[in-house]
Amino acid sequence: MSRVFVTTTPTHRNATDLFADRWASDLSELAPGLPSGGLPGFRADPRPGQAAAHLGVNGRLDGYDVLELGPLEGAHTCQLEALGAKSITAVESNSEAFLKSLIVKNIAGLNRSTFLLGDVSRHLEAPGPRYDLIFCCGILYHMLDPLELIRLAAARTDRIFIWTHYFREERRLRRHVTHPVEHEGMRLSLHELTYRDRKLATFWGGNREKTRWMELPDLIRVLAHHGLSETTIIADAPDFVNGPAVTLAAKRPGAPPIA
Repeated sequence: MSRVFVTTTPTHRNATDLFADRWASDLSELAPGLPSGGLPGFRADPRPGQAAAHLGVNGRLDGYDVLELGPLEGAHTCQLEALGAKSITAVESNSEAFLKSLIVKNIAGLNRSTFLLGDVSRHLEAPGPRYDLIFCCGILYHMLDPLELIRLAAARTDRIFIWTHYFREERRLRRHVTHPVEHEGMRLSLHELTYRDRKLATFWGGNREKTRWMELPDLIRVLAHHGLSETTIIADAPDFVNGPAVTLAAKRPGAPPIA
């Protein structure tokens, strides 16, 4: 990375301008005067609130230790802190997105969130604590092995919130290859796509050249197989832009309350 000296008056805008025209988020939600036009993840996006409503206590996450998979630029992280989470560990594989998250953390004054740079599956398979909630928004459909991610996540939590695209035969994906697979005795189908935009500055996909989408019934089956069998479909959008999408909450029956 080239060395850059900024000689103007110090502002948060100077920091966000390090990645000018490469932000996914609408930063004007975060503070006046910051770039607008991106996705409204800091306030308007309902998904962190949906996670709290379905998997929290009285619509809050007070006392929860949360693992966030793929925070991108930290917009949802801000909401999770505002919802009362005791701690948030946010794991991001995209190095530029990780640095953007640190800028957001500084601007928003987040003090209960830690951003880590690395692969989410490698984080989950390494020795570590259990989490009261795993927030898995916009990442499962970017995984080459989504089954591994679910298995590893279920071993570390009793509650998982997922927003993901899924494969639906009625809306066939372009240039996809279907792979019949077996996962712990279950016969499933994964639908493989190759990224065509990895060289773009605004690429926010997975860390492999390919990804594999699950079918919605298979997703629910796999969650149940790994103990997260109490599933609530919060929203199902089969005609969503870029492919069918589902918002769901899954938990383990009899999960102990959060102290």
